[in-house]
Amino acid sequence: ISDQSYHLILADHLVTGGVIVLMWLFGGYYLLKTIFADNVAYCDFLGLSLPWRFVYGILLYALIVMIYYLINYYKNYQEKLLKESELKQVVQESELNLLKAQINPHFLFNSLNSINSLIFSDPEKAQEMVVGLSDFLRYTVRRDENEHISLKDELENIRKYLAIEKIRFGSRLVIEEAVEDACLERKIPNLILQPIYENAIKHGVNESTDTVTITTDCSFENDELIIMISNNYSMGNLYKKGKGIGIDNIRKRLMLHYKRTDLLEIEKSSYHFRVILKIPQ
Repeated sequence: ISDQSYHLILADHLVTGGVIVLMWLFGGYYLLKTIFADNVAYCDFLGLSLPWRFVYGILLYALIVMIYYLINYYKNYQEKLLKESELKQVVQESELNLLKAQINPHFLFNSLNSINSLIFSDPEKAQEMVVGLSDFLRYTVRRDENEHISLKDELENIRKYLAIEKIRFGSRLVIEEAVEDACLERKIPNLILQPIYENAIKHGVNESTDTVTITTDCSFENDELIIMISNNYSMGNLYKKGKGIGIDNIRKRLMLHYKRTDLLEIEKSSYHFRVILKIPQ
């Protein structure tokens, strides 16, 4: 509101308040004077008290107006907070959708590359991989409607992905799991694990001539789901910092979901790479 508007509002209230107080003052004065016409002392008191009654009326009107504006300000402030909260939620959902939207094209690109490399060298495997990819994408689209899914469903999704890569790499890729039963029905963000396995394939299996084992361990401790995904890699093929989404994608999604920055850890030694996720329940 501009200064000019404030001045207009103030002038309006002064005029309105003055008129209302005068009507109340003189209306009450003549009414009481009529009722107590025989009481000369009281009628004299009424006349003498008109000035301070006028001041009292103005102050009372000002108090009522102030209470009105305070209530109005509080309501507007609450509405503003609600709108800001709704806007933040919309922005957060948009960011999450953007991060999730980055996953499928990333995986699809890698899978199509794999299929392309097999078309001439092993057509049967290429065909099998196309069928597996179709099955995986159908599953992913169906699951994409839910922001959180059970670990059991997420691992089923991962197995479909690894089955596709297993066709390409054969015995060079070994999959191991050690998941406690108590973990299976716990909820995690949809597609949160996939970039880790893509990372293991890209930097572990793809760049190594040796057998690479991808191990998934899961336990439930202190109301947190602890998921550890590790793989070995050749010493000469150090993990390079690429331009893909990968780990950064997961870190951002965890931050958006749980408002914490300590839910993802990376451990790297000479021959092993491990990602540890903590998912609050």
